[in-house]
Amino acid sequence: MSAGARPRRRWGYHSLEPRAARRIVACAGVHPGDLVLDLGAGSGALTAPLLAAGARVLAVELHPGRVEQLLRRFPAGGPGSGAAVEVRRGDLLTTPLPQAPYRVVANPPWSLLESLRERLLRSPSLIRADIVVPRWVARKWARQYPRIGIGGSVPREAFCPSAPAGAAVAIVIGRRPPNADAGPPPGHDELSPRRDGRRIAPAAAR
Repeated sequence: MSAGARPRRRWGYHSLEPRAARRIVACAGVHPGDLVLDLGAGSGALTAPLLAAGARVLAVELHPGRVEQLLRRFPAGGPGSGAAVEVRRGDLLTTPLPQAPYRVVANPPWSLLESLRERLLRSPSLIRADIVVPRWVARKWARQYPRIGIGGSVPREAFCPSAPAGAAVAIVIGRRPPNADAGPPPGHDELSPRRDGRRIAPAAAR
């Protein structure tokens, strides 16, 4: 792959409609004060409802035009501003992950999902990640990885432009959440069991 083609592959993006984005954040069980990474933030479809939920958000985006959009939409988001949101231009596969406990709620480029999954599964500080992926990918991951379950479905029409396939939220549970000895990680208690023994969250979009 040429040097020019690789960044374009990382720039692939289908924005979520606001209603679907709000539902995904609600189902993720984000609490006020949570540190949440929006990896592949695009124009901020998930960043906005995460902030509305009271989260501290790190919005990571590689495309320079979308970074400018994020900074215009969230003007306090410059690095070092001390605001509840920080907009950072960077590659979601190489941006340093926090050492402090954190969550991920993201709609990343689908071409990067396999590498992102491996990165999150290895992260010692991850509490939980809710990631929008093609529905068939969510099913595959849930079969192959004990720490991954399937959340709500996200129809093609919930994206702009429409996605090439229907999607779902893949839920990655961290290796050792804070207070792990005291019970399940935050947000895990609202999941309901599936017949196959995994757990599934309410639908993300109808």
